[in-house]
Amino acid sequence: MRGLKHARVYLLLLAVFAAQSPARADMVEIRFSPSLVGAADYRAGKPGYPAVLLLHGFLQTRNAPPTNRLADALSDAGYPVLVPTLSLGVSRRNKSLSCEAVHKHTLQDDLREIGLWVDWLAGRGHRRIAMTGHSSGGKDVLAYLAATPNVLVERAILIGITPLEVEAGQYRKAQAEKPAASEPVPPLRRFTMGYCKNNYAATVPAYLSYADWTGDLIVNRLGRVRVPVDIVLGTKDQVISPAWQAQLAKSRVPISWIENAGHFFDGEYEFELSDRVAEILKKKPH
Repeated sequence: MRGLKHARVYLLLLAVFAAQSPARADMVEIRFSPSLVGAADYRAGKPGYPAVLLLHGFLQTRNAPPTNRLADALSDAGYPVLVPTLSLGVSRRNKSLSCEAVHKHTLQDDLREIGLWVDWLAGRGHRRIAMTGHSSGGKDVLAYLAATPNVLVERAILIGITPLEVEAGQYRKAQAEKPAASEPVPPLRRFTMGYCKNNYAATVPAYLSYADWTGDLIVNRLGRVRVPVDIVLGTKDQVISPAWQAQLAKSRVPISWIENAGHFFDGEYEFELSDRVAEILKKKPH
C-alpha cells in the first residue's frame, strides 16, 4: 500500500510539473525556394487569443534571448506563438550567423520570409495577429508593417528597437558605388554593421538594404504604420544611445520603460518584460 501511495504522489507531482511547464513547441517549415527552407517553433494557444509572431535580433536565431524566454511566457499565458528564424540564405538555420560569413541576403529577402510566416498563421485559422521584434527584429517588424502587411495584423510591439550601427564613411562610399539593376553586382566587401566591426562581409546592395534603415527612417515609418505600435525599452540598455532615445520620444509612439533592464532583459527583467508585453497585448486595437 505504501508503494501505491508513493506512486500516486509521484504521478500527481508529474501532473503538476507538466501543467506548469511551457507548452511544447512544434517545429514547422516553409520552403521559400527549391533550395531554401525556413524553420520556426510554433506553440498552439487558447481559442480567442491573438497569435503572436516573435522575431529575433541581428544575425541571431529563434533560440536567442529574450525572444525564446518571451515565447515560453506568452505560451504559458495562453497565446499561440510562432517564432521563426530568418534564414539569411541558410536552410533550416539553427545557429547565429557569423560576421565573417558571406552576407548576400537582403532586408527585402527577410521581409518576404516574414510575410510568408504571417500568411502561415492566417492559414492556420488565426484571425488576429500581433507582431513583436527584439532589437533589429523590431526594425524588421516595422519595415514589414510599413509595406504591405497582412490585414489580420492588429498590433506591433518593438522591444529595444534600434538602427544597426554603421560607419558613416563606408556608408557614403557604398551609396556612391551602388550598381544599377542592370549592372553586375560588385564583389564582397567588409563593413561595420552592428557589433560586426569591419568584418561584415557583404555585397554593396545587401549591405545597403539594412544600412539604409537609419534612425531617421525608422522614426518616419513609425508615423506611417496603420496599426497600434508600442515600444518597450530598458533604462539600462547600453546598446541604445541617449540620442536615439530622444529621437524615439519625438515619434509620439508609446514607450514603456522597464527600470534597470538592459538590452536583453536578463535575469529578473525577463519576467517584467513578459508582463509588460502581455499588458500591451490585452489593450484593444484602435
